[in-house]
Amino acid sequence: MCLYELALKGSPDQHPWHYRHGCAQLKDGQAEAAEKSFLRALELDPTSERYLTNLGVALDRQGRREEAVRAYRKAINLGAESAVAYHNLGAIYAEEGRTEEAIRAFEQAIARDPDAEGFHNLGLAHYTAGDFTRALVYFEKGTGCDSSFAIGHYFAALCLMKTGNYQDAVHRFEQAQSLNPRLARVSYHVGVCLHKLERYEAARASLDRALEIFPEDGRLHYQLALTCDALGRPQEARLHYSQARAARDGGFSR
Repeated sequence: MCLYELALKGSPDQHPWHYRHGCAQLKDGQAEAAEKSFLRALELDPTSERYLTNLGVALDRQGRREEAVRAYRKAINLGAESAVAYHNLGAIYAEEGRTEEAIRAFEQAIARDPDAEGFHNLGLAHYTAGDFTRALVYFEKGTGCDSSFAIGHYFAALCLMKTGNYQDAVHRFEQAQSLNPRLARVSYHVGVCLHKLERYEAARASLDRALEIFPEDGRLHYQLALTCDALGRPQEARLHYSQARAARDGGFSR
């Protein structure tokens, strides 16, 4: 029996203990048990936005998205000062493709707590909507909050690439990878940017590094074919075009 259960045996009407017990259960992956603890806490204090927000987390982890949304909305309707309910609600909307609603939720989140992750989430929502210029603004705000936020630099680089700022994109991709060497897709994107800049030898070298990690990636083989063509290496280009066709269902998401 955990300490919270012992405490509740002696004081069963202490809603903070039910809440803390639920948090411990969530941490241990016991979402269903945590739900019951949060519900009991809410029976004793139905006006706690914190209890409602964590109830939403427990429901979400059980795949009960609609109920989680209702819990987050109720927390917000109580006048939520915390950013968490807005962040979690925005994440659900984003995953469901409800981009405009996600944007509004993330805007409310960063109005309460303007941190790197909040700006990044808002940037991702605009990125998904195809507004790369607006997305870049928020990715830059995120890295402004935390200069070591590697994934923020990575997505800023993607936005720069997609808006044709290839040299700046190369710099930001390299910055992202220096902060997190596990960002394996960087070599591919740098290769694309260098090709656009007509630096074909450097592009080939970067794409070859990517190929060591993704040897069956059709998109990568296609870009290598284009680069080999630009270098006047038709035989190598034909080989990569062939491999691209064989792996046309491959490729990475970003």
